[in-house]
Parts: sequence; C-alpha cells; structure tokens
Amino acid sequence: MAINCPKCHTDNPETSRFCSNCATPLPLSEEIVLSTLTFQKPIKKLSRGAIFAKRYEVIEELGEGGMGRVYRVLDNKINEEVALKLIRPEIAADKRTIDRFSNELKMARKISHKNVCRMYHLSEESGTHYITMEYVPGENLKSMIKMTKQLSVGSSISMATQICEGLAEAHRIGVVHRDLKPGNIMIDREGHARIMDFGIARSLEAKGITTGEVIIGTPEYMSPEQVEGKKADQRSDIYSLGVILYEMSTGRLPFEGDTSLSIALKHKAEIPQDPRDLNAEISEDLSHLILKCMEKDKGKRYQNAEELFTDLNKIEKGISTTEEISPARRPFITKEGKKKYWMPLMIIAALLVLAVAVRIGIQFIGKEGPTPLTPSKTKMLVVLPFENLGPPEDEYFADGITEEMTSRLSALHGLGVISRTSAIKYKKTNKTIRKIGDELGADYVLEGAVRWDRTPDIRGRVRVTPQLIRVADDTHLWSERYDRVIEDIFSVQSEIAEQVAKQLDLTVLEPERRALYAKPTDNLEAYDYYLRGLEHEGKGWTFSDAQEFESAIQLYEKAAELDPEFTLAYVRLSLIHSRLYFFGIDQTEERLSKSRAAVDRALELQPDLPDAHLALAVYYYRGFLDYERATEIFESLQKARPNISPSLLGYIQRRQGKWEQSAETLKGAFKLNPRESQLAYEIGLSYLGMRKYEEAKEWYNRALSIDPDHLTSQLGKIGTYVLSEGNTKKARDLLETLPQHPLTDYMWFTLGKLERDYQGVLDRLGSLSYDSFEEQNFYFNKNLAYASVYHAMKDFSSRKIHAEKASIMLERAVREHSGDPRYHTALGLAYAYLGRRNQAIQEGNRAISLYPVTKDAALGPVYVFNLARIYVVVDEYEKAIDQLEYLLSVPYTEFLWQIVSVPSLQLDPQWDTLRDHPRFQGLLGQK
Repeated sequence: MAINCPKCHTDNPETSRFCSNCATPLPLSEEIVLSTLTFQKPIKKLSRGAIFAKRYEVIEELGEGGMGRVYRVLDNKINEEVALKLIRPEIAADKRTIDRFSNELKMARKISHKNVCRMYHLSEESGTHYITMEYVPGENLKSMIKMTKQLSVGSSISMATQICEGLAEAHRIGVVHRDLKPGNIMIDREGHARIMDFGIARSLEAKGITTGEVIIGTPEYMSPEQVEGKKADQRSDIYSLGVILYEMSTGRLPFEGDTSLSIALKHKAEIPQDPRDLNAEISEDLSHLILKCMEKDKGKRYQNAEELFTDLNKIEKGISTTEEISPARRPFITKEGKKKYWMPLMIIAALLVLAVAVRIGIQFIGKEGPTPLTPSKTKMLVVLPFENLGPPEDEYFADGITEEMTSRLSALHGLGVISRTSAIKYKKTNKTIRKIGDELGADYVLEGAVRWDRTPDIRGRVRVTPQLIRVADDTHLWSERYDRVIEDIFSVQSEIAEQVAKQLDLTVLEPERRALYAKPTDNLEAYDYYLRGLEHEGKGWTFSDAQEFESAIQLYEKAAELDPEFTLAYVRLSLIHSRLYFFGIDQTEERLSKSRAAVDRALELQPDLPDAHLALAVYYYRGFLDYERATEIFESLQKARPNISPSLLGYIQRRQGKWEQSAETLKGAFKLNPRESQLAYEIGLSYLGMRKYEEAKEWYNRALSIDPDHLTSQLGKIGTYVLSEGNTKKARDLLETLPQHPLTDYMWFTLGKLERDYQGVLDRLGSLSYDSFEEQNFYFNKNLAYASVYHAMKDFSSRKIHAEKASIMLERAVREHSGDPRYHTALGLAYAYLGRRNQAIQEGNRAISLYPVTKDAALGPVYVFNLARIYVVVDEYEKAIDQLEYLLSVPYTEFLWQIVSVPSLQLDPQWDTLRDHPRFQGLLGQK
C-alpha cells in the first residue's frame, strides 16, 4: 500500500518514514480512514512560528492521521510544550460528534497515570476545532516495530505490562480506548510506554464497517465486536492489546489483506496462526495468553486488565535471565483496593533492549533495510582535534570544525562522545591511537585534517579529510576527502556525522536528525567571527584572562550583528556573561541582564535548541543559585541530550549539601571527560569537603597526572597534608615547587602563620606587588593580612595601623557592592582588629545573612568560619566555639585554608586564646 506525501503528493513505499522526493514526514500506513465516502475538505495547515488561537506557537508538525494534523506547540499561557491536534473539517461539521468529543474528553481528562498521555481540552478557533494533549517526545511503538521487525520476548512483555497498567487505570474510571494500536502508543525518552488518544474513538463511532457508514478506526487491531458495530467495552481494548503483543513478539500482524475491509473481516471470522510458529522463543504460556486476549467471543477473553496483568507477571518471572526484567515491583491496587499486583521496573537487559529500540527513528543511508538490534554497551567515540593544513592563523578554523563535529555527534543516542576539553589534550600528540583510546576509554577515534584556501572575501574552497578508526585493532573503518566551496562547510559536517553513524550502526530519532543537519547560519562572515570567539573564550578561565572573555564577547556580538538569527552566537554570549558574573569578574546586574537577554533571544529563535536550554539552566545557577529551576531545566535537557556532561548537576548537588551524590555525579561526568583535570579536581574538592582526605588526594593526583601544572590540584594536595595530618613540612616541600601566583602567595601566608614564622610571613607580604586580590568568592586584602599577623604577634599598634588602612578600602567596597558578602566579612575582621566590637559582629553576621548555609552548603560555612575569627578577636569565646563546633559537624569546601579540622585547630595561632577553654579542648579531642 503506497503512502501519498501530504506535501508533494508523491507515492512512497508503505515502510517509508519520509517522502523520497521532499523528505516530508509521512503518516504511518496504519492511520487509515475506513469510509465509503471521500474526504474532500483540506485540513488547516500551520507553519512553524505561527500563533494559533492567540496562544499556541507552532514548533513543528508531528504528522497527519485520520483525525487531522498534529503539531508540537508552545502554550504561551503556561509556557509549556503541548500537542495540538486540528480536527478534520468534515468530522467537526457534525455537531453530535463534537458534543460526544466534549463529553468523552471530560472523562479522559480524569486519567492520571504514568503510562497514559494526558488529554487537556477541546476548543474551537475561527471555525477550526482542536484538541490539546500532553506532548511526549520520543517514537511511537509502530515505528519501533517497523525498524526492529521483532522485539525480544522480555521487551514485548515489559511493554505489554506497561500498556496494561495504563488501561487498568482508564478502565477503573470507566474509560475505554476503542482504538488501541501501536501508533497510539508513544515510547518516551526513558523507554516508558504512554497510551494516547483516549476518548477519541468513541466519539467517532458509527454502526459498523459492514453497514457502509463512515467509521474511523484501524482494522488491523479491531475487535470482532467493533467490526460488527457492536458496543465496545474494556475487553475490546484487551483484544487490541493481544494483537499488539502478537505483533511485537513475532514481527507480524495476525491478519493481513489487500483491503481494510478484508483485514477487518478476518478478525471476525479467522483464527490467528500460533505465534510460536513465527518465533520459537515465545513460550507456550505466552502464546496461550496472546490467543486468549484475541478470542472472538469476548466472554472467553481476559475480563479485565488486572487479570491480564497477573498472567503477564507470572510469565515474566519464568523467562531466562537474559530476558529478565526485574523481580522488584510495587503494589498495584484494584478498584476495590483488595488485590495486589506488582508493576514492572525496566532495568538491566530490558532497559538495554528498549533503550536501543526507543532510539530508532531514521536509519542512516547505505543499508538495504533495518536489522534487529541487540543490547550492547554504549559505544564511546572521541573526536580528536582536526589538523590545520593551512596557515597558522587558520588554526581557529580547524579547532572550530572539531568543536562542531563533537557537538553534532553528541546529539546521538547510543553513542558516548568524549568531551572537547578532554580531546584537546591530544592536539599534535605523538601518542598512538590505541594509547589515546586506552586513556580516554574510547572505542573509536574520529580524526582528520582541514585546509581552507580562502579568497579575500572570506570564501574559497575547504578540504576536509576525516577518518574513523577502531581503537581495538587500529582498523580504519572509513575515510573520505571532501573538497567543497566554503559555503558547503555545514553540509560537510553533517555528511561526516552521517557516515560515522552509519559505520557505527547507529540510528537516530527525528530531533537528532535535525541536530545533525542543522545549519547555524547562512552568513559565512558571521560564522568566521563565531569561530574566532570560541578560540578566545577557550583561552579564558579566571580574572587574569578577563581580556580573552571580552574579546570573545566582541566577536560573538559581531557575529550576531551580521546574522541577527545566529542562535548559537546568542547562546555563547549568555554563557560567557553568566560566567563573568559567577566568577566575580563583574558581579553587576548589568552583566547578569546581558546573559538573560542573550538566552531569551536564543530561545526566541529556536525554542527547542538544547544548547539554549543549557544556557538558561546555567543562567539560573550562576546568577541566582536557583538550584530547583536549573535542575529542572537540566534534567529535561538530559532526556534530549543523554551525552551531555552532568557536571552542572554535580556542582548543584554539592551546593545543596548532597555531598556523596555530588561526588558520584561528577565521577559520571568524568567518564565523558576523562582528560579534564579541572573535573578531577572538583571531585577531589567534594571529598575534601567531606574530610575524606585519601579519596581527595587520589583525585588530585589524577588531575595532576593529566595536567602536572594544574595549580588548584597542587594546592588541594597541600591542604590535605595540613587538614588530615597537620604536616606543614610536606605542604611546604610541595609549595616550594609551585610558581608565584596570588593563590600560592596566600598559601605561603597560611603556612607561615601555622608554623608561627611571623617574620617570614611579613617579608612575603612586603614583597607582594598588589594590595588586594579577588577571584569568584575569594577576597584577599594585604593590609588585613598584615593586621592578622601582628595580632598573632600581639603587636597591637601595628595591627591597628593596617586594620585602619584595610577598613578604608573595604568601607568603599561595601558602599559600591553592598550585596557582596566577601567585603562584609573582611570589613568585620578589620573592625575586630580595631576593637570596634559591635560593628565587627554586625558585619560578620551581615555576610552570613547575605550568603547563608541554606543557600550554599559548600561555601556558606566559610562566612561562619570568618564570624568565628571575629568572635575570637573581640573576646566572645563561647560564641567562637559555637561556630567551630558547627563547622566540625558539617562538610564544606571551596577554600581549603578555611576548612576546620582537628589538626588545623591544633596548629592555627588565631585560636590560641581558646586553648585553655574546656569546650575547645573537647574539640581537639575529636578524631
């Protein structure tokens, strides 16, 4: 049966998903209108970006069936995506049908279950009737079956069980589906079955197919009583589920024919072939279950979904371990609340099977036909930096191509892509492919070379020569030479990604296909500015790199100026502005508003772009520490981009005080970033905060094995020596090997005080070329440091001189940045050294109120630590010990020299006045 393209009207084979002429998505062949009439009225068609009913913004058309066209839309009233179905005019013209629709939907809306897609509203706009319902991203079960031909027995049972659960809930409240079929069952990103379109079929019922009247339905799945036009009840749904289970487990429908009428009549009169004849793996019990569902006499079928569920559950427990789903189930309460059944949880084997199956949408070119997929571990790929064969000044272009290839391939399900930050470590390396693969945990390597023979007008030709290599045996699986005009650079990237997917036997869903073929801009000059911006941004990290960030911003802004619809340029602008704010380079409202404006523009241009949603999550995290909003956006994004590094989630969990969970999440991120020294450091930092010093040192050492010059990891190791052992000699020996830097200066200052080498500390302070240093949440003031040393030396006159100088600078900083806790806590210490007790305590508490532990479990305790220092200086010993007791009871981190441990308390001279206090001695007695 040919499928006619709704756009260009080309006939396509029944198995086609997309038109062979114009690539328009085709309706599934099962979505048939059975009728003796010919529908003449066209269905209203909406274009992308159109606003329907002054509320729904069209994102994309999802397909067309017997009811009408279905769109994915953004409901601007509630700011959520929903599905919008426009009802065919000839159907909506019958007022009785619309009235039935309305009544049925009132019932269907009451169904609230994880395996049922929610129905929302039936409305009318300018004569067009439409239904809104929950939007479920994923693939329908029919597409899965078409691609895999046949699901495994375990997967078929798991899927049927989930459908059964959804039906049971609907039947419990009196709703029967009446048109259950694979095309009405969506499989979401997590592999869960979701039944759609409850309440629609009954509204369209007529007297039966044999009467010559109009009926909308799907003959392949109709129960005999529906064929005859008799009343359908819950047993009709069970019949349809039996047909679906038959098709899933055998790869074939029980009845086929040349016409819809002939198929429907077979359901009424013929006995289906035993499914065991088509699949030897089907057990006798499962075959009996399927055929019992499909009994002609509905009195001989399962009488309710709970009954069917029980038998499915028994069969599931008997399948082999390779097919086993899970023995763990939760109670399933019936309408009476007396019976209990256990629901399936999809893990291990079935999850692997389903995860692969769910991801099936479009098979890349080069195959005669789809082949059954079997579970396997995720294939890991690294895109090594493409070699620049052009002049040195074109290095950024080759790096940009590498970045783009990594991004495109990261959108594919079933493929783990090592991060760009790890891959860049191998730029111009002499290491073998096998060595690189071993270090990164990669199964495949994509490498290549780029040469841009440009003309003065930024055009010319580009040559890209990629090659895909299997690490295990160093086999070159594929290589190619692309010699194109520069305008074709995006097509080249897409073709390379397509070939990689083909060679690795990957399949993609439609959203992933769009990501592979995305063209970020039509303006080559804008793209050139964008790539240059990436180059400068990649060089930036801290305060000392602020100029690199500003240069990147200027280049991104120029790209956006040349192409106002260049979405990725706005994404990068948002990320870099929020970074400047978060890391303390420019913590102004203006900077934060620039980040928001840029991400809003990106989302306006492409509401479904994952990169834009990531930028929004980062904005909420960096700008407001809004963990809930950032997590919600990020977790939703993970469903669309499973390859995205979960590092952001790990940082959020740490600030929420979920320390163990944070460490595990960050370790998961490290698998995708195995050469990212900063990520290894962050894991070590989490363990340091938990006072798990050996684990912390292990991760610091791992970071240093990747990057021997990683400064914060070196300082982290120094901190573990002091905090765990009180060993200042080990700390000093390592510190002596490090270069001069404000952070190492501060470590020398800290170590000198712990060793009570006050003159040595004063000498180092005198050699500093700066009066203050700040980075993200850290602030160092040289005069305040002098005051603390003189306080330890009991030189109170010198202490006062430097404290006064510090207070003048800090009072100005507080006036200019009244909401910054760094300046308040430092000013509190300055006032304490000046003997201004009340003001000192007030400023210390002000810092805590601005940045409480409830806001940030990792950093908030640092301000408690500084309040303890203030209390000690102003002789409030009990209150100081209160703070120290608290600090010893909680994990925290960020500044290792402000973490409290028993060894550090024993060494630090700032606590000397507490040493005779019984409570303090009790603290020192803790392990």
